[in-house]
Amino acid sequence: MVLAMQDTTLATEKTDATETDPSGPVVLRLSRISKSFGGIAALTDVSVTFNAGEVHAVLGENGAGKSTLMNIISGVFQPSQGSLEFNGQPIPAMRPEMAADLGIAIAYQHPAVLSDLSVLENLRVALPPALFEGKSARAVAGDLLDVVGLHVPLQARGDTLTVAQMALLEIAKALAIKPRVLILDEPTASLDQEATDMLFGRIRDVVKSGTSVIYITHRMAELRQIAHRVTVLRDGRKRGEARVSEISDQDLLTMIVGRALGSTFPPKAHPGAGQTNLSVQGLGGDNFKDVSFDVARGQIIGVAGVAGNGQSELMRALAGLQGWDGKVTLNGQALSHHDLLHKAAFMPSDRHAEGLAGGLTIRENASLAALDKFASFGVISRKQEVEEVSETFRSLAVKASSIEAAVSSLSGGNQQKIVLARALLSNPGLVVADEPTQGVDVGARAEIYRILRDVSSAGTPVIVNSSDAAELEGLCDKVIVMSRGKVVETLSGPDVVEARIVAAAVSAAAHADAGLEQSRSRHGIWRHFVQTDNAPAIPLAAVIVVLALFGYSQNPLFLSSFNVSNMLMLATALGFIAIGQNIALLSGGIDLSVGPLAGFMVVVASFFINDGQPWPTILAGFALLFAAGIVVGLVNGVMIRFAKFTPIAATLAMYIGLQGCSFLLRNGPDGYINSDVVAWITLQWGPIPVAFVVLIAFAFAGEYVLRHKRPGWQLRAVGSNEDSARRIGLGVDRIFIAGYLGSALFTALGAVMLMAQIGVGDPQQGVNYTLSSITAVVLGGTSLKGGRGTFIGTVMGAVLLMQVLNAVSFLGLSQTWQYVFQGALILTAALVYSTVRGNARD
Repeated sequence: MVLAMQDTTLATEKTDATETDPSGPVVLRLSRISKSFGGIAALTDVSVTFNAGEVHAVLGENGAGKSTLMNIISGVFQPSQGSLEFNGQPIPAMRPEMAADLGIAIAYQHPAVLSDLSVLENLRVALPPALFEGKSARAVAGDLLDVVGLHVPLQARGDTLTVAQMALLEIAKALAIKPRVLILDEPTASLDQEATDMLFGRIRDVVKSGTSVIYITHRMAELRQIAHRVTVLRDGRKRGEARVSEISDQDLLTMIVGRALGSTFPPKAHPGAGQTNLSVQGLGGDNFKDVSFDVARGQIIGVAGVAGNGQSELMRALAGLQGWDGKVTLNGQALSHHDLLHKAAFMPSDRHAEGLAGGLTIRENASLAALDKFASFGVISRKQEVEEVSETFRSLAVKASSIEAAVSSLSGGNQQKIVLARALLSNPGLVVADEPTQGVDVGARAEIYRILRDVSSAGTPVIVNSSDAAELEGLCDKVIVMSRGKVVETLSGPDVVEARIVAAAVSAAAHADAGLEQSRSRHGIWRHFVQTDNAPAIPLAAVIVVLALFGYSQNPLFLSSFNVSNMLMLATALGFIAIGQNIALLSGGIDLSVGPLAGFMVVVASFFINDGQPWPTILAGFALLFAAGIVVGLVNGVMIRFAKFTPIAATLAMYIGLQGCSFLLRNGPDGYINSDVVAWITLQWGPIPVAFVVLIAFAFAGEYVLRHKRPGWQLRAVGSNEDSARRIGLGVDRIFIAGYLGSALFTALGAVMLMAQIGVGDPQQGVNYTLSSITAVVLGGTSLKGGRGTFIGTVMGAVLLMQVLNAVSFLGLSQTWQYVFQGALILTAALVYSTVRGNARD
C-alpha cells in the first residue's frame, strides 16, 4: 500500500492503524508537541509513538524540526506545548540527566565530544559511574570503542580526532548504557561504507534486544536497509507516517519537500567537451604523495577512499591550507601554495570548526571571503552586499528568519549552505569541496549538485571529496581512489559507478591503517605528552632553574635561606589566589575580583585577629574571612548564570564594589594582626615555609581531581564546551557556580597568607593580585578559553613571577624591568605552547 499524506489529520489516522500491528509495546509517546524559538515555530502539533524492538526513521528537510524533536525527547529543550509519556508514565519536564536515567541515549549529528578532554575522559564524564565500578576504566573504555570499531589512543585529546572518529565516539557513548530508546541523528553523515555497515549491525543487535531506535537520516537508501517505520516532518509539522515496506521513494520525497522532484543529479559533461583547466602533477604533502590528475572544463572530479587515507589532507593542500611539493597548474598558470590560498574556495567537512564564525550573522558569514567584491576605496557597500547575499541565498533555498540572524540559529543543512554561499560569492578560480552535502537533506542536495555542476560548466574546476560512493557516481565525471596517501585507481566516464569505487577503495585500503599507524607511532608518545595540560611544567621548571643560577652568578645571596624563604612565602599567597583564578578559567569564565577580595578579607580580619583578642574572637575573624569568600563566590556565579552578566562584567563590578567596601571599613592601614597567628602562618622547615608545602599539596590534590575524578572532568567539560556539557546531562549552572565558589575560597587562603605578610588591615593591598594571578595561570599553560589547565603549572607560574620580582631587586634594576620581563615571559609562553601543541596536533 502506497501512502502520500499531506496533512496531520491523515497522518494521525495512519498512526492509529499502524499501532494495531507494532513491533513491540509503545515505549515513548509524544502528543501534540509544539516548540517555538523567539516567536518562530520549530514544531507544531506533532504526535508520534516509538515502539520497542523497532527502528523508526524520521525524515525531513533541513529545518523541518527533526533535531528539535530529538532535543525535546532527550531533555535539552522543553516543549512549548504538548506532553511526553515514557512506558505509559507522563514526564512533566524531561531533563538530560532524567533521560539518561530512563535509558534514553542520543548520538548527536554534531557530536557532544569535549575537545579539551581525552577520549577516556569523554567517556567517563558522559557515562554513569557504575559502568566503571570495580573494573579497569581503560579496559571498559577499550571494549566500548571496539564495539564501534574505533581504534584511537585513549589519552588522545578530543580536538585531535577526525569528524568521523568523533561520530563513532558519540555512537559508542550512546550504545554503552544499553539504552531502551536510542536516538541516532544523522549517524552516518561522516562515516565511510565500512563504518556504516558496522553501525547497521549494531543497530540490528540492539533492536533484537528490545531497544526502540529513532533514526534520523537524509539518505533514502539507508531507510530501506535499516528502518521498519518512517515519519516525515516538513516545516515543523508531521506530514505522514508509514511502514517502510508500504511506501515508495517517490511518495516519501513528495512528502519531504512538498512537491515532486526530478532527477537528483544534473547531466554530466560530454566526454572530451573541454580542454584541461586544472592539472595536478606529483603532488605530495602530509599523509599523501605522488597524486596526479587532470580536470577538463565542465568536469567535476571526485576523491574517494576509506577514511584516513589522505583525502582530507589532499583537499586542504589544494585549498592552500597546508604546504605541498609538486606542480599545480590552473588555466595554464603554475600556482604556489600561497597562490592557491587566494584562488581556491574551500568547503571544509567540519563546518563548525572551520566553516563558520559562530559569533557572526548569516550575512557576515556568507560575505566574509568576498568583502573586496563589495568595497570601493576600502568602504563596503552594504546595499550591494545584501543584494548579492540575498540572491545567493534564494538560489540555495536557505531557510532563515533573516540574513541578520545568528548563524548558530540555523539547522545543520542550512549552515552548510552558508558555507557554499561564501565559496560562490568569492568568485573562486577553483572550488574544493570536502564532504559538501554532509548533513544536508535530499532537496538541498539536488540544489548543491546543480550549483556545483553550473560552476564547473562555467569553467571553474570543482573537486569533491565524499565518503558516499553513490554521490560520487551521480555527480562526478572522474574519480580518483586513494589508499595510503596515493592514487590507486582513476575512474572516468562509464567506469564511474558505485561498485567500482567501493571495490577499489576497500581492496586497496585493506592494510592502510597499519601503514599509517606505523608512521604515527614513532611520534605518538611525544604528540600525546605535549598535548597534556602539564607539559608546560617542564619549560617552566627549566626557566626557574636558569633564572636561579643566573641570579646566583650575579649575587650569591640570591639563593640564601632568607631570600629563598621570602620568595616562597610571596609565591604562596599568589599561588593560592592563582589556583582560585585557575578554577574560574577552567570553567570558561574569569574572576577579576580576586585581588580586591583578598584585600577586603584582610581588612575584615584586621578587626578580629588582633593582639589581645580572645581566641574565640580570632576564630570568628577567620570564619568571617571565609564567609565573605563564600558570599562573593556565590554572588559572582549567580550574576553570571542567572542575571546573564558576562564573567568580565560581573567580576569587574565585584572588583569595584569590594575595593570600595575596603576603604569604607578602613581609610588607611590599621588593625595589626596577632603576632602568634602570624608566627603560625609563617612557620618554616629550614628555608621552606610550611604554607608553601600546603600549597603544593593542594596543587597535587587538585590535579588528581582534575584528571581522575568526576568533579574535575565536569569542571573542564563546562569550560571546554558548555553546550556539549549540557547535552551529555551535566548540571552546567551548578558546576559553574561551584567553580566561582572554589575560586573565592582559594582566594581566602591567599588572603590568610597576605594577612601574615603585611600584618595589618590595609585597604590598598591585594588589588595587584588580580593581574598577577592571571599572569601566573597563563604561564602555567591554562587556556583563557576554558577547559584546559593545570594547578601544578599555576603554582610554578606563581613561583616564577616572584622569582622575577626578586631578581629585579637583586640586580638593582628599576621596577619597569619587572613588567618587561613578565610581559616577555607571557608572550614567549603563549608562542611556545601554541606552536608545540599545533605541531603535535598535526
